[in-house]
Amino acid sequence: MKAANRVVGVLVVGCACLFQACGGSGSGSGVSGTYAAVGEAPLTMELKSGGAAVLTMAGLGSSSGTYTVDGEKIIVSIDNQQHTFVLDGKCIEEPRQIFGKLCKGGKAGEASNVSTRNVPTAPAGTWVATNADGEFKIVFKAGNIMSMTVTQAGGSPETVEGTFTMEGDKMYATVGQGTPMVLSFVNNAWESNSFGLPMKFVRQ
Repeated sequence: MKAANRVVGVLVVGCACLFQACGGSGSGSGVSGTYAAVGEAPLTMELKSGGAAVLTMAGLGSSSGTYTVDGEKIIVSIDNQQHTFVLDGKCIEEPRQIFGKLCKGGKAGEASNVSTRNVPTAPAGTWVATNADGEFKIVFKAGNIMSMTVTQAGGSPETVEGTFTMEGDKMYATVGQGTPMVLSFVNNAWESNSFGLPMKFVRQ
């Protein structure tokens, strides 16, 4: 069954989950430095100029890997796993909360951080993602109302109405009676990875 078929089926019954996709190219010295967890975990992530990354957990040792930069995203590959962090000033955060929030200077760095992001507090208009399986369209309306339309390649569009709420750079969109979908705003687009199907919603 195609991924688009799975998306349509889940939307119709109102159970879907979207998450941030990853990708990118290049490494930059502008993000280099050592980021320390602002929570209780004794965790640090060192991003070296040139693309080398070192993850250290007190008592468990260190693991080495690489990283690339794609706008606001930092894609770190360590121990054959890929993790995408979003850069905000001198802090980085992985949306799945595997590592929590890390800042240059730890808690002190978080307290003095100046945000560099411009996340919409009231999304509006039409946003579209396309791939080999078809077109995925979200329309934001007044009163936190939205609709999502899935048009499979060669098929007819199917639309589900819903509502959404905002929490920072994340949107929780509920269609039908299902679990809220989670969309992350990064690089001026809403990104998701529904059912392993990466989608990047760009404003039309």
